[in-house]
Formats: sequence, C-alpha cells, structure tokens
Amino acid sequence: MQRREFIALIGAIGAVWPRSLIAQPAHQLMKKMPRIGFLASVPHERIEAFDRGLREMGYVEGANIIIERRFWKNDREQLARFAAELVALEVEVIVASSTPEAIAARAVTGTIPIVTATADAVGVGLAASLARPGGNVTGLTGVASSGKNFGLLLELLPRASRFAVLLDPDNQYHARLMADFQKTAADRQVEILPVIKRSVEDIGPAFQTIASKDIQGLLVLVDPIGFANRRKIIELAAQNRIPAVYHWREEAVEGGLLAYGPDIIDLNRRSAGYVAKLLRGAKAAELPIQQPERFRLVINLKTARALGLNIPTALLATADEVIE
Repeated sequence: MQRREFIALIGAIGAVWPRSLIAQPAHQLMKKMPRIGFLASVPHERIEAFDRGLREMGYVEGANIIIERRFWKNDREQLARFAAELVALEVEVIVASSTPEAIAARAVTGTIPIVTATADAVGVGLAASLARPGGNVTGLTGVASSGKNFGLLLELLPRASRFAVLLDPDNQYHARLMADFQKTAADRQVEILPVIKRSVEDIGPAFQTIASKDIQGLLVLVDPIGFANRRKIIELAAQNRIPAVYHWREEAVEGGLLAYGPDIIDLNRRSAGYVAKLLRGAKAAELPIQQPERFRLVINLKTARALGLNIPTALLATADEVIE
C-alpha cells in the first residue's frame, strides 16, 4: 500500500470511528440497563427499604438499573392508568406494593413479571398457590395476621358484644376476612358488622354509622386508601372514643390504639430479592410466594389512657413496642 493511500484510509476510518465509538456504547448501556416499574400508594419509608434491598442485591438506581416510579392516592382510575403506563414503557418487572396494585398490574399484562410485597395474591386469584404461583405474579404476602387482629380486639374488650369492621366490600381479601370474622363472632356470641369504605369520601360517613350503631370496638382492615388516610381514621376513632385495632406499626405510632401485623419494612426489603432473581432469568410462575417472617405488636398506651382503657398485662408483656 502506498503511503498516500494509507493516510487516506486512516483519515476515512477516523471520520467514522469516533461517532460509532461514542454513540454505540451509550446505546448499548441503555439497552443492557434493566428498567423496572414501581407501583405504590403515597411514598413512605417502605420505598427506602426496597431501595436498600436492591442495593444488597447489587443494583443501584441510575448506575445499573432504571426505576420508573408511579404513586397513586385515593383514585383507582389513576392506579389503572399508571399500571398501563409502566407496561407501555416495556419495563422488565413491575413491583406492585399491595393487592390493589397487583390487581391493576395484572389487568394490563399477563407476561411482565409482577412482584408484590404484601398482596394476597392467592386469595384474590392472581396466583394458583404459594408454592407454585403459576402465572406472572409472585413475591411476598403480608396478610397472614389479620385473623389474629380480631382476637386481639376481643382480648382488649372482653365485655364488649358489638364490633365493627371498616372494610372495602370490593376488596376480595376483605370479603373473605369478613366471612371468617362472622364465624368467630358467632362462636364467641358477639356481633360484628361491616362498615363500608370504598373511597376517602366514605370515611366520615363510616364513622357516623359506627356512632349510630353503638359500636364498642373497631377492626380497621388494611388497604392503600386506608393507609394513605390513616390519620383521618385515627382521629375519627379518637373523637368517637372507639377502641380500634390496626394492621401496620405506623398506625399505632401515629395514635392508633394497637397494631399487629408483619414487619412491612422487612417485606419491602425482601421483595427486592425477587426482582433480582427475575432480572437474572428466573420465572415468576416458579418462584414461591413467601410469607412474613417477622410480626410486630405495637401498643399505644397514651391512646389507651385517653380512652380509659386498661391494657391486659399479659398483652403488654408480648408487645414489641409500647408507645408511652
């Protein structure tokens, strides 16, 4: 090759190579960086737990993973729209915090893996069984304790005979629990009534119903709308002097009488492990749904005193946390 031809060839390569070298690696990086969706109600410390779990699995947002976050509040249409947005973005996994998010995500995709931290996936028909889900929904369930919560309410109020359950009748998990509560109530020869709460607008009228029915104790079932508006529920329970049992620690810390439920921080942290497995090739249909490993009983003695209620010593002795 002549010197002049060699110089011309090097010049031609130089004109093309820099653009390819700069553009292609960036394009490939975006292709290789996994993108997941995160669908939940209003942000809270649970999201931090999930992010921490991802870091433990080797994923750092912005460095080697992209997280598309969507937070909804009090609007099921918004929830459905956000779920559809995540599917349109072609995320590789959708993290659905609880049962409504999992249902909304499953309604718009039967192929993208869905990981839940607390949903009753088997109970609402999103999975065939805990051991082998069989579809595209897996993760953890946080609903194992709600039956015990009614027992705690009965223990708190041994002389009471008329109870209520604040629930959403369109929530299949709530409907199943209510049927179980009614059986327990019949065995204990007490009465338990459902009080409807489909939206935030129903909370005030629900407590008017509770007051009119001479309710002596209240069980607040867990759902995103209830959790997002927990302070309103706690305030109305206090105003009506109704002893109430809740599901999550935050509810007792913020003024609820008593809460018993799984360690939600731990569940959200562990859900990141499912995301990591799915991104590395595991199949949602074959990943068993795990149950909570830790439960927390939190009692608010300040609220008990305001209600003139003496907490049984045996119950106090088993509490993981007592709010003075």
